[in-house]
Amino acid sequence: MTGDPQAGSRPVRRFLGVNGALRILAVSAVATGALVTVQTQAQATPFPELRLADNATHTYCITGGGWTSARRTSAVWGMNRLANTTDMSAKSESCTIKTDVVWRTKNLEAGVRGRTKCVRLIGPKCDSAAIWMDFPELAKGTDDWYDYRKTAVHEIGHTIGFDHHASGSHKCAMISGEVPSRSIVWRSYTAHDRSHINASY
Repeated sequence: MTGDPQAGSRPVRRFLGVNGALRILAVSAVATGALVTVQTQAQATPFPELRLADNATHTYCITGGGWTSARRTSAVWGMNRLANTTDMSAKSESCTIKTDVVWRTKNLEAGVRGRTKCVRLIGPKCDSAAIWMDFPELAKGTDDWYDYRKTAVHEIGHTIGFDHHASGSHKCAMISGEVPSRSIVWRSYTAHDRSHINASY
């Protein structure tokens, strides 16, 4: 390949120089993209962090005292949020030994807003979990309606394999503590986390 015959060999060298520069830019862009990809993957949440549930249908019941209408609604809202945003389903039932999630209220130690514990194992998976909600603790601060629901989604997350997520790298229900704002992101699982749920259930 030759350059313009009237321009001599100099423009050809310039042209090749531009091509070389373009190749360097392309390689740099690819390398930078790879670096960004690696950094993104490093911040991604591993899964499962805790035990997986035994199946994709998350049955639940609400039992014991301390359940006002508003409190009960927050637990149901959390279960529906799981069903409406992932491939899992949620189904209310009477409490039995096989119910996947049993909701209770409890006065937990200071600063603890909710707690989840697997109470029945089948192999490596959790067949039944208990969730305790400390509503007097949740009522401290502001935005109680949002806080109840964020905590419900958070505790459900523990029953399906999530642990606590760092607030600096994730904007989702799996951070600990009071709801930072009224944004729906704090009452949701991230798209990355939902992809884990859908692939596992």
